[in-house]
Amino acid sequence: MSKDRKVCFLSLIIAYILMLTAFTADALASPSEVKTPHERTDKGYYTIVDEKQNILHQTAHMLTKGDELITADNMRYRIIEVKGDYAYSRLIGKEEMGNLSPSSEKSFLSRLLAQGEEKNIGIYHTHSDESYVPSDGTESIYGNGGILKVGKVFAEKLKEMGYQVHHSTRSHDPHDVNAYYRSRRTAAQLLQKNLSALFDIHRDAVPPQVYAANIKGQEITKVKFVVGRTNPRYQSNLEFAKQVKAAVDKTHPGLVQGILIAKSDFNQDLAPRTLLVEVGAHTNSREAAERGVAMFAEALPKVLGSPGTPPSTELPDAENRGSGWTIFWLVLLVTAAAFAYLYVNTGSLEGALDQLRNLYGRLLKRKG
Repeated sequence: MSKDRKVCFLSLIIAYILMLTAFTADALASPSEVKTPHERTDKGYYTIVDEKQNILHQTAHMLTKGDELITADNMRYRIIEVKGDYAYSRLIGKEEMGNLSPSSEKSFLSRLLAQGEEKNIGIYHTHSDESYVPSDGTESIYGNGGILKVGKVFAEKLKEMGYQVHHSTRSHDPHDVNAYYRSRRTAAQLLQKNLSALFDIHRDAVPPQVYAANIKGQEITKVKFVVGRTNPRYQSNLEFAKQVKAAVDKTHPGLVQGILIAKSDFNQDLAPRTLLVEVGAHTNSREAAERGVAMFAEALPKVLGSPGTPPSTELPDAENRGSGWTIFWLVLLVTAAAFAYLYVNTGSLEGALDQLRNLYGRLLKRKG
């Protein structure tokens, strides 16, 4: 093969790899759907009621037909109509929560390898302006909301328990329809830290009694989990939310308000263990929210495992299959690059195949 031909061939291979890399990065950094409002913009809120008009929950999140709510007592409801400030729902049934018992399928080797392994947890804030009126004096502080302090308490509590915490306080303001688009890059960057879980910490915008509670003699705010139902990792993220709720229900009963399943992705398509957590509302005090989020942190080892131990729960099989496809494509890319290198060096397809056969033969002999 001539020198010019080799240079041309190598250039094509490099261009292919660069395009594939750029495509992958863009897929991570670009939203998976056209963004629509995620919450009420008129300072109002929805009241979710059941068939008997009993109030189940109140939230400023945008609600649509087909959204669902798993209540504090694990009853699952589906919204069948949204009219004005009311969302009318129908009972689906009792929801089975996540299994917290250690998996019997974990091998001794996997447990041994987990010893001493750092567990990384990511925290960020899509709505970095969100604040608490009784403590911060306003419901919104551009780029430096009280929610950042709630996130800091969450991070410090996790660090006390031995976790490696990556807390981003990057601003994603203004608080508009594009906030999740801007925070997507933050989430993608945090996920490069080999995270066990990623949390987007928010607060709601409803009357104070919706989240106010007294647990173990402390005035706190409850937390609520929000899962986006329009992303390919919906089932994995919902299972994670259910596992976390089951854990918190054991350590601090009454702390979790419920799980809202809404028509959006909330950037949860990026990973299987991503969760949006509402910590109180703008009408609650920030100090109560800080106490609530600290209690929430105390339950996470039951799901993620304490640092140096494997997680106590398994991800759904669907997510494992997704990881398998990622490995497959990576192996395919590396193999293609290696074959191209051999082809350029030998000058022919037959020569490249001979090199691969020789390499395979040496590996078999070494194994034997």
